[in-house]
Amino acid sequence: MQKLINKMKQVRAVATGLFYLTRIVAVPYLLSGAYALIAIVFRTASFDLVEHGRFVIFYLFTREPFLIGDENTTFYKTELVAFLLLYGVFFWSLGNIFLTFRGRRIFTPKGVQRLKIFYWLNFTVPALFLVVHLGISYEVMLMIGLTMLHVTLGVFAYFMAAIFSQGLNLQDEQDLIF
Repeated sequence: MQKLINKMKQVRAVATGLFYLTRIVAVPYLLSGAYALIAIVFRTASFDLVEHGRFVIFYLFTREPFLIGDENTTFYKTELVAFLLLYGVFFWSLGNIFLTFRGRRIFTPKGVQRLKIFYWLNFTVPALFLVVHLGISYEVMLMIGLTMLHVTLGVFAYFMAAIFSQGLNLQDEQDLIF
């Protein structure tokens, strides 16, 4: 029994570290996406057009390039902002899964919900991006690879959600017995 308790302490420690790591990664993605969106939509002083139909977004209050865009098209700028914001959401929701492993009880309705959100995002969002890219024929191989990676993560999260649902049911039955 003591080995199991020690193992769970290790799991909580690793989950805590990974939770904070994913938050550290998610926040810059989210802030960069929001900053790029504001700069592009409102054509702030941070946004500038450069040669060959490209654009640059500068660090706030400087002329130091922060993001450099290959094309000054609506699709390209939308895709840039979407990638930044969606990867911020991806890392944030991944952090929520690690948050589940930090708790005293692992099998909780909130934990199952977090896993469902994570697998749903990994199944749908990359597939939508792939469909759009197939229609436009722009960097299709990259999108196929990213989609396959996210679908694989989604499958594992789906299996984990099923296991967590079953564990929650068993845990609730066990609570009723005692």
